[in-house]
Amino acid sequence: MLNAIKDRVHERPSEVGETPATAAGGLTRAGFLRLLGTGLFAGGAGLSATGLFAQTSSDTAPVTDIDKVYDAWQDRFNAGDLDGLIALYAEDVTYINPDGAEWIGKAATKADYAELLALKPRIEIGDRIHVVHQDIGLSTNHWTLELTDPEGKVQTLTGGGIEVLRDFGDAGWQFIIDDASRSAS
Repeated sequence: MLNAIKDRVHERPSEVGETPATAAGGLTRAGFLRLLGTGLFAGGAGLSATGLFAQTSSDTAPVTDIDKVYDAWQDRFNAGDLDGLIALYAEDVTYINPDGAEWIGKAATKADYAELLALKPRIEIGDRIHVVHQDIGLSTNHWTLELTDPEGKVQTLTGGGIEVLRDFGDAGWQFIIDDASRSAS
């Protein structure tokens, strides 16, 4: 089954952002989510539509220090805290997922993350850089994401993001643009 999954992921390499690592047989986050969306993994992983949205919220406190935003994002992501994660986004956020699909608003962003968080991934965000002008921050990072496929094999993906944040005062720093489809080098 894993070979069939890998073959399907690499049918459209330009859409999944194939790199030398993924060309060698790794499964990208985008490919993994595409397969999940088609239902290929749903049966094997025992997921249901209601299970995808059964995330809980443990911490939605605003983050008022830009240097702590990625820590909060990483903690909430790794905890599967969908509501807490989405609380870090502005209502009218522009979110570009690793596939390059653009989503506008919290609801669309939440739906995209719900699929990923259902897989119980772990992320480590490094190489964090923030440049701030008044209430706007430009941030970049590199990340390593681990997912477990239905056969129990751990898939390690790497990438990066370029984000624009705004300081909303008491509501803290929130992402107004989150582009997870590329990495600043």
